[in-house]
Amino acid sequence: MPDVLMPRRAVLGAGAALLVATTGASAQPWPNRTIQILVGFGAGGVSDVATRLLAEGLRPLISQPIVIENRAGASGMIAAGVVARSAPDGYMLLGVPGTITIVPSVMSNLPIDVLRDLEPITIYATSPNVLVVRPDLPARNLAELLAAIRAKPPEDFAYASSGLGTTVHLMAGMIERAAGIRMRHIPFRSSADSIRSVMAGELPMVFSSVNSALPFIQSGSVRALAVATEKRTTFLPDVPTFDEAGLPGIRSDTWFGLAGPAGMPRALVEQIAALCDKVMADPEMQARFSALGAQPTGLGPDAARAQIEREVKAFAELAAAMGIRREGQ
Repeated sequence: MPDVLMPRRAVLGAGAALLVATTGASAQPWPNRTIQILVGFGAGGVSDVATRLLAEGLRPLISQPIVIENRAGASGMIAAGVVARSAPDGYMLLGVPGTITIVPSVMSNLPIDVLRDLEPITIYATSPNVLVVRPDLPARNLAELLAAIRAKPPEDFAYASSGLGTTVHLMAGMIERAAGIRMRHIPFRSSADSIRSVMAGELPMVFSSVNSALPFIQSGSVRALAVATEKRTTFLPDVPTFDEAGLPGIRSDTWFGLAGPAGMPRALVEQIAALCDKVMADPEMQARFSALGAQPTGLGPDAARAQIEREVKAFAELAAAMGIRREGQ
């Protein structure tokens, strides 16, 4: 179990599941009926799978049904808007993807203010992002790849991503700024499609989350050149970090969290966060997330809010530097 989970769990303890949190006028203990968790993307996607795994672990702890509903659209903001407008009683929650901190920088006329209208509960797992190339690309390391890019006219060298304004798209922007290069972005509708384009030899490289790329890296269908973490990830122990590869400061991940509408009672927020900690501390659940290329983080309400606030600001600055215009402008 990661050490990061211990302080808050030690304070709240396993008894957090029995904490009485009032639910508005009813003043009944939570939960006493079905809980609904909305996912802003389609079934089978990484956010959907992570949320369903978390819910599976929560069900036996609360003895109430948990229903997952996919409401895809507007980069997850349709679901976020529904949750933000719901009663702050813990019976409608949002499976939050890390992209929620990017959306304010790439979309206009949002239905909610991400920082004002949602109550972060936890960031429970994360998957690092990685630079992947097709197996026959002559460049064998990051330095050789950057040299090949610089040898071509600006934006002549193309890369794939899972879409405009995703964490991996902005990761590419970080690398362009750090290395002083320009590349041409080819967005796809999903991580799987973007990786397949590289496997097929249509594009030389793709930026992807480890959880999406891991099976293809392990099979040799693609090669990983660098991972955007401070230290090497246990998922790819032989792949260097960008720091080790000579391009320091590149940090990018795809994380998964849970949030409710603003105004939820603090005791209720803490109760749900503690239950999520308990789920993610279970070795069997850790193994199942590990199989997806994700690992527990254990960020509670305050730490989750702090990270979301930092990322909203940082991604706004990066999107502006990349020249990304909000949709509709």
